[in-house]
Amino acid sequence: MNDVKIGIESGIWDHSSLDCFRDCPQYYDFRVNHGLIKSGTRMTSADFGTWIHKALENYYKEGMTDQSIMESMEIFKKGFIDDPTDNKRTMMKGLELLGKYFSRYRHEPFNVIATEIGGAIEIDHYMYSFRIDLTTEWLNPKGVYGIDTKTTSSMGRIISKPNNQVSGYDHILKLHYENVLGFIINAIGVYQSDEEMDKNAPKVKSVKSGKMIYQKKEREVLLRLPTSRTPVETKRWIDSVIHTIHMIEKCHESGVWPDYTKFCTAYASKCQFLDLCQAQDRYEMIQPLIDAGVYEVKYWMPYSIVSMDEEEAA
Repeated sequence: MNDVKIGIESGIWDHSSLDCFRDCPQYYDFRVNHGLIKSGTRMTSADFGTWIHKALENYYKEGMTDQSIMESMEIFKKGFIDDPTDNKRTMMKGLELLGKYFSRYRHEPFNVIATEIGGAIEIDHYMYSFRIDLTTEWLNPKGVYGIDTKTTSSMGRIISKPNNQVSGYDHILKLHYENVLGFIINAIGVYQSDEEMDKNAPKVKSVKSGKMIYQKKEREVLLRLPTSRTPVETKRWIDSVIHTIHMIEKCHESGVWPDYTKFCTAYASKCQFLDLCQAQDRYEMIQPLIDAGVYEVKYWMPYSIVSMDEEEAA
């Protein structure tokens, strides 16, 4: 299955591609169907998150020991490369965050079941692929929690419900384990400053300006958000997944991929396809732009289709 790209052709779907369509159908067509990415673009935030994930995977896989901590720090140090245009996601910041993480979570209240579990489940007649960072057997209360780590520069944007990805993970866990307590978002904040304004404390007079200003407090960069789903909420998620796939199929049949223009400059950054969307003959421009090196083709591939039982046996 891994030789076939995500979407219509394979009948394999995942959370990220479906959310890609929800953000903007036209973006989905360019990115997923045509496999386009901007040439030479380094996704520093994704690279940073990837190597944090790899470091934490080693920590949990190797028994949460002092030795595994040193190995994990070295994994990040050797893998992540500083981007001179990004002074927030740096080698030093990554090592600092990992240090804080290992200090806070040195003694976890759970046993590790498995790390980086990839697989797929059937939803209607479709395959929904996934990869869960960590599954754990909680000691008190007894039960199973899944954990997904997210690095972010905006902790306040993370919500555990509604959250399509977490709803899917919670459902998947319940298909494979008994006594599932829920799912935990393991958030790691990436900020330039270690301080933030304390809006709950009284203001003080600034020595420089004489104005009343907020005091500062140490920024919280480690947060765990536990959540769970009821059968009604799980059914709502399943219905939503099927509905979204049906919408993609209709776009594919009609050849109409609507522009959701609020996504053009979402999250304070410009969409990588904005220039292409502004062209009058956007589809005629795809191949010339590939030939000119503006875009390259890298299809969105499904996660490794391996069952959870096979992962645990390995």
